[in-house]
Amino acid sequence: MERRRCGSKLAVAAAAAWALGWAAPAWAVSFGPFAFVAPSGVASESGVYDRALGGALTLDVAAVPLTSPQELRVTELVAVTEGGELQLTLDPTLLSPALGVVQPDGSFLIPTLFLRGDGPSGPFDLAVPNVAGTLFGSGASLVGLTTSFSVFSTDVNETLQITVYAGVPEPGTALLVTLGIGAFASAARRPRTGRNA
Repeated sequence: MERRRCGSKLAVAAAAAWALGWAAPAWAVSFGPFAFVAPSGVASESGVYDRALGGALTLDVAAVPLTSPQELRVTELVAVTEGGELQLTLDPTLLSPALGVVQPDGSFLIPTLFLRGDGPSGPFDLAVPNVAGTLFGSGASLVGLTTSFSVFSTDVNETLQITVYAGVPEPGTALLVTLGIGAFASAARRPRTGRNA
């Protein structure tokens, strides 16, 4: 009787483990870094604060090719305006600050993108809703993406439109892009002193 009860418990545990594994895909397919290219930029409503935008990002997709909707996660993000007045990274305090779903046609939606910014008035946090865009590539190879979203800036007291075009960088610059992402991500995780949030 005890043996049958033990076997039943193992069966329930195995079923639960299988279900959890199904619900939480192993993020096995990584892409990037994708470097920002023109016409990536920041545009203000008044035109006073229009800047080119440099940077890079990396992302994971649950499975490729995209024959069905798959979970998408941006794992690293660095964005810096021309002149360096505005810097954006993923919020380092969250486990998955940029989690969404990509469709078979490459269109994706991140319900809420959590960012950490640094501007002239100091560091700040952003929660950007409904960030949509498109992944480009074919089969098991993704080569870039485009997206656009709006944020309100207290520094210029108006809404900024941020547009990103990102793709596989030239071989000679791929290492520099990777090192740049690492440096910015490390700086974002360090505690800040002497400035008000």
